[in-house]
Amino acid sequence: MDFLLAILRAVVFVVIAYAVVFVAALVNIVFERRVLAFMQDRHGPNRTGPHGVLQSVADAFKMMGKEDFRPTLADPVLFTLAPIMVMIGAVAVQLVIPYTNGMTATGLDVGLIFLVAITGFTTMAILLGGWSSRNKYSLVGALRAAAQMISYEIPMILGLLVVAMVVGSLRIADVVAAQAGYQWIAFYAPFTFLIFYIASIAELNRGPFDLPESESELVSGYGTEYSGMRFGMFFLNEYAGMTIMSMVTVTLFFGGWQGPFANAVVFWGVSWIGILWFILKSYVLVFALVWIRLSLPRLQVDQLMAFAWKILIPLGLLNILATAAVMLWVPHWKLGMAVFSWAAFFAFVALLDPILKWRLRRQRDRLPVVNA
Repeated sequence: MDFLLAILRAVVFVVIAYAVVFVAALVNIVFERRVLAFMQDRHGPNRTGPHGVLQSVADAFKMMGKEDFRPTLADPVLFTLAPIMVMIGAVAVQLVIPYTNGMTATGLDVGLIFLVAITGFTTMAILLGGWSSRNKYSLVGALRAAAQMISYEIPMILGLLVVAMVVGSLRIADVVAAQAGYQWIAFYAPFTFLIFYIASIAELNRGPFDLPESESELVSGYGTEYSGMRFGMFFLNEYAGMTIMSMVTVTLFFGGWQGPFANAVVFWGVSWIGILWFILKSYVLVFALVWIRLSLPRLQVDQLMAFAWKILIPLGLLNILATAAVMLWVPHWKLGMAVFSWAAFFAFVALLDPILKWRLRRQRDRLPVVNA
């Protein structure tokens, strides 16, 4: 009987995970288009359904009606497998994230390591899709996407190491529990949050890091040969990833589902108000992703890679060393970490632009001047 209940529980959570992916993708498409339209003082989708809320549904039906073709020389198995694999990461990540108190699929002892490992499926799927298309544009786009995602996974892992050091556990449930009483890790480790959040934007291939799909340079990159719902799977994964990555960030740095009266309504062993707090916090970060995309121009590929290897990764390593030193030698280590981390946070924000401008001027000065 217990075995059957375990199977039923697993099936229910997998269904919930897939439902979150597809619903989040449809919601985020309309959400982003409406927010961008508001910020740019123009009309967004406003015809299909009340205030355009059904525009994503109409787009989904249109996409399902598109011709689904495959290039003659493409590998038939791998070409079909790639858009299926790309969804694995978005679904599997949710199986270790606590939506609220009493609502977690499984509590892995190595949940933080699982988060890092499972995101590799997206990189594999993109490489597979670009290579199996037998198109040089697709292959170049896939290689560039893989280089970007692998590079920015490193500062993400360095940020997760700091979280594990602070909490003293790799269990995600312990990370949430350690932030009880509004002791959110983002409050006393904002520099770690900043590094993790910047790297997560690059992992999502969102602006200003949206080079893998920079259609003006690569003819839509790794997805050039995909059409219909095969293309739709890549597209949905990108927009669902906005919510999934925001959920991960909220869980690690903003107390997860915890909030005022989060445990006020409990039945079937689940705190239902906690779900509302979890969704609200997540969509604050989704809004931030949209705002950042609108505000910052796309980086060049050399700037993107240099930013990861020359700035984020060294700063992530220094952050780990400083965090370890504070935890070992400062009596009230949370206060000491907050002082260091906030100072590093404001120094990064204040100095990044002047330093980048100085480097750009140096590069320009070294270029030879050709007189006509």
